[in-house]
Amino acid sequence: MDWFLASRYFAGLLLAGALFYFAFRIWRGKANRDNGSGTDFHPTIGFARQDAFKSIALLLFNKSDNAVWTEEIEIVLTELVANQQATAASCHEVHKIRQAVPAHDMLPISLVETIYNAAGRPQRRYSCVMSSMVRYRIGEEWFEEPMKIYRLEMAGLTVSGVRQDRKAGYKFKPHEEVQDCKRPQAATTKSR
Repeated sequence: MDWFLASRYFAGLLLAGALFYFAFRIWRGKANRDNGSGTDFHPTIGFARQDAFKSIALLLFNKSDNAVWTEEIEIVLTELVANQQATAASCHEVHKIRQAVPAHDMLPISLVETIYNAAGRPQRRYSCVMSSMVRYRIGEEWFEEPMKIYRLEMAGLTVSGVRQDRKAGYKFKPHEEVQDCKRPQAATTKSR
């Protein structure tokens, strides 16, 4: 067996595989950026550490040449497990943003208080599955974009644990009230 020839063949296969992988990543990135408007706008849920505490926020990335008007984020909590709540849990909150994201800029919006209020302001640890939908306008056209679904463990306004949940989340419908937050609602949502 000629080891030199075999190593060249293996290196060629490795290079071809790497090229295919990078081409696929570039293609998938373009597919994820296309929201139907031709504008490069990416709302996403992000996590950051602030003063040794983990925080959750909506990050609005606008990489386009035009400003994007962001109206609101709607949050629905399912599978809520909480004790000693200060109020009845609505499991549904709409956080009005009503702000333009300038071209080539990023706007962070904290979600911890919105989640805390939707859970009924628990005084101890609590957990839930969070589904969310961002509504925004580009020019005169409105868009809705579902966010990834997360399973959260929180203590008051602090996130103590977070992981992405791959199961079906809440299916958003316009002007619908959420009735029972402890029972998961089986419906699929598009994850980014």
